[in-house]
Amino acid sequence: MKSHILNGWKSLKNQFYIVIILFLYQLIWGYFLYRLVHSAVVPLLMRYPDPPPNELSQLLYYIEGKMSLSTSGTVHTYIWILISMCALRMLATPFIHAGIFYGLHREREGEIGLYFFQGMKRHGKVVFLFHLAEWILIAAPAYWIVPKIYEILLNGMQLQTLVLQILPYAAAWLLYSYIIHQLNLFMQFGKIGGTGLLSPLWHCLRGAAPLIGVSIVLGITSLLLFSLCTGISLIWAGIIALILQQGYHLVSCIMRLWGISAKFDLWHHQAHKNIEK
Repeated sequence: MKSHILNGWKSLKNQFYIVIILFLYQLIWGYFLYRLVHSAVVPLLMRYPDPPPNELSQLLYYIEGKMSLSTSGTVHTYIWILISMCALRMLATPFIHAGIFYGLHREREGEIGLYFFQGMKRHGKVVFLFHLAEWILIAAPAYWIVPKIYEILLNGMQLQTLVLQILPYAAAWLLYSYIIHQLNLFMQFGKIGGTGLLSPLWHCLRGAAPLIGVSIVLGITSLLLFSLCTGISLIWAGIIALILQQGYHLVSCIMRLWGISAKFDLWHHQAHKNIEK
């Protein structure tokens, strides 16, 4: 596990230009999302009763908001814009991953260069199909789990009881999603590397222990960094908090690419060992 994390870090340094591209992508996405939320929320808050409302004025405010959600064309426009932005991001993600995977393959072949956009062009459509299959497989259990959770919410009374009853379903769904994602990730490595689709599944299962270890170590590291940045932002609000919040996008991109690089190193090690045998 340790060797895969270290080798993943070396690959990250060789592909650091991708981190910069992803960082700029996150900043642009965050800016447009902020402008959208700002243009929708500020006019709504301006209608909040001032001075502080009594029970009647607050109730009228909530009734007006509920009516707007069902009848206002402006609200529907914002909802469709938000859905379109999320769909666009989902469509862009597979092409970004295709560029990352292709760059990792070329780096292992001893060729370090700007292969990110070339990978997007060559393998973007194939990786999109893999992501589409993953989304469908992950969403499929909702057909059984969502009605169960809905029934629990209708019948439950205390918050603690509801959480305890819902937790097993949520945990099982998260575990299932994690397994599907890792299997799909290794299949994408194999497809772009030209080793087929079935052998990467075996590589993933055979390397399950280090794979889980990599996920846990880098996941905990990401959580600690996020907690640190968020805590400092809450303590020193102002320009420092703004810089930290925007700078954390760079940390997030580094950790995401580090995780992919470490898992790619694990796949490459398993595939190479299989070839030697």
